[in-house]
Amino acid sequence: MKLVFWHNIISPHQSPVVRELANAGHDVLLVTFEDMSEDRRQLGWDIPLLAPARILLCPKLSQVDNIVRESPPDAIHIIAGARAVPLGAKVAISCHTIGRRMGIITESPDPRGLGGLLRRLKYGWERLYIGGHFDFILAMGQQGVEWFRLCGYPSELIFPYSYVTEPQPVSPAQEAHRRFRFIFVGRLVHLKGLDILLKALKNIPDVELLVIGDGPERKSLEDLAAKCKIVSQIRWMGQMQNKQTLAYLADADVLVLPSRKDGWGAVVNEALMAGIPVICSSACGASDLICHSWLGTVFPANHEVSLKEALLAWSQKGVMNAEQKQKVKRWAQCIEGRAIARYLEEILAHVYEDKSRPEVPWRE
Repeated sequence: MKLVFWHNIISPHQSPVVRELANAGHDVLLVTFEDMSEDRRQLGWDIPLLAPARILLCPKLSQVDNIVRESPPDAIHIIAGARAVPLGAKVAISCHTIGRRMGIITESPDPRGLGGLLRRLKYGWERLYIGGHFDFILAMGQQGVEWFRLCGYPSELIFPYSYVTEPQPVSPAQEAHRRFRFIFVGRLVHLKGLDILLKALKNIPDVELLVIGDGPERKSLEDLAAKCKIVSQIRWMGQMQNKQTLAYLADADVLVLPSRKDGWGAVVNEALMAGIPVICSSACGASDLICHSWLGTVFPANHEVSLKEALLAWSQKGVMNAEQKQKVKRWAQCIEGRAIARYLEEILAHVYEDKSRPEVPWRE
């Protein structure tokens, strides 16, 4: 197959699939405006390995029509969000005008409140304008699938999809700790829901929480921890380089991601691949991966009592041993780049060659 991926940046959460498709013998081109965002550089992210896929870096918007026109007629264009600025919408219109096959990879937006209703109306209008020309939609998790169904897209065009992270040969931090260790990784902002976690942690003995990340709400969250009388149980680690974060993640017992809304949450992939179960809210796209009880718990978003019950249940199981972590790691092979690349091959064979609809790899 001839595949053209369109991204605003070289995403570390999609690059493993691009590379593995090229390794499988497909002709793969990645067109991107930027190699790596500055905030990720500061966190120690490396530009992902993509060879043998080809890269076309920093095209001008005026070049999009020529790139699409010069692509083979049987090429499949896979766009990271048809609403993405500046590239996505331009590419989608160009593919439709010139007559090229295309589909999108996309998260769902925030569906809550009046804003969610207005977004649904806008997406419905966009379906009539350009979305009706998509051959497929790779929607992030069941959350994404349900959103696009609500917006009027046919179910047969929508496929659950996942971001992908690289397996990391990282040694655990190996700190001596007797207490059960929860870990939170993310920006300290309202949307990430750390305040819900702090309140749920109150009166749960013999556990600790590592908080990795920083943000504008740090002071108010520290004050909340004091109010909940859990200061001695919290370690505020601040912002860290990515490799150091992964080392602490590998040494934890359970990751907690209590987001009020999260289009995906790639730290869930990283935790599972490190052998660490996950407690996450139903508002996280990556909650779709928690499909066995030993992989973690999904609790209703914004529901402090349900989160507390999950924290208690996991802490009472005791510190994770090597065998338990290895079981999670083995399962996580189904969300590595090679497995998701095979899944995408099967999706495209279903769409364009009338092959059977594939099973979702993490649900098998």
